[in-house]
Amino acid sequence: MGLNLQDPLVQIKLTQAVCGFVAIFMTVARLYIRRGRYWWDDAWAFFALINLFIQFAGIFMHVENPAQLSKTSRVAAYYLIAVTFYTIIWSARLSILFTIIRIDPDPAMRHRLKYVAGVFIFAIVFFFCQLMWVCEPPSKRAWKDVKSPQCELGSQVAICQIVTDVISDLLLMLLPLRLIRGIQSKGLRRRLMVIFSTSISLVHAAYIIAVGGTKVVLIAAIEDCLSLTVANLPVMATSLFRALGMHADGGAGDSEMDDTGEDIHFKTRSRSQAATGLRSRISGMFAGGGRTTTTTWIGKETVGRGTVGTEDTGDTREDEGAVKKVGFVAVGEKGREGLVQFAPTLRQEGSAASVPVKPGDLASET
Repeated sequence: MGLNLQDPLVQIKLTQAVCGFVAIFMTVARLYIRRGRYWWDDAWAFFALINLFIQFAGIFMHVENPAQLSKTSRVAAYYLIAVTFYTIIWSARLSILFTIIRIDPDPAMRHRLKYVAGVFIFAIVFFFCQLMWVCEPPSKRAWKDVKSPQCELGSQVAICQIVTDVISDLLLMLLPLRLIRGIQSKGLRRRLMVIFSTSISLVHAAYIIAVGGTKVVLIAAIEDCLSLTVANLPVMATSLFRALGMHADGGAGDSEMDDTGEDIHFKTRSRSQAATGLRSRISGMFAGGGRTTTTTWIGKETVGRGTVGTEDTGDTREDEGAVKKVGFVAVGEKGREGLVQFAPTLRQEGSAASVPVKPGDLASET
């Protein structure tokens, strides 16, 4: 007996199989690309993947013939679908948000975005609670007795979803603007805007209000799979751009996207502004025995694509706790790998001797 493609439950299963395969493939590929560099955005993508497998189980348990499953099993299958809908879509959003946090060069902004992540996590808990108080009151349990049980969520749930979807999706589309607006390549800007955006969330909420029934489950499955696919696009697209040689170079005075690693990193440089705080950890040998010295200094002037630090004096704290004054002159150039390399000369206070530092002894971070 062939498949009845007019059967809504068959349509749901086919949709989940096709869309789910794409989402699973994208997530597995993302985790492979990011191997050895996992961060919170990858953890949330993996969490969404686990929930997608659980959703698969719920959808394929959601059968028409009541003789195949007990009432409890059919109700449990519905709750598996309903609960994983929220966990997948919000985990996908959290993955995108933590991708933005990972590449944002501003520590203050990264700290603020972590509060936004906390709000997203609270949204998951809120929708869990809302699902229970809408579906579990004694007066509203008749839905559990039908062949394919599905709770009537009503306008209350739909309105909450619309509000949270609009706010969260707008945030995820607008937050990357400050990172990519300085990139000169219009094509690259457009590509990055596409991969940081989602737009199907309102469709599911509209179906809750206007249609209901199995169409809600169908749209929810599509939305979940699409959201997880979009969450993986920043990593996948970056890897593809690199493979095709499509690197970003904003030029002097622009925001630059550094993709020398598997991550996207944004750095801001300007001819007219002072260089941002640059910390250089220097290992050197001073008279009187070997000591490790850490020097913190601020560059005073930016010339072209290199940073020139004027002769200055900074506090140097040795491993024995003593503080000495060290003067230096440092000149840096833009390397092929996007790093700033310095070859400073250090002078101890009260000494005419200069101690050169080998390039291998110096690690700079911007």
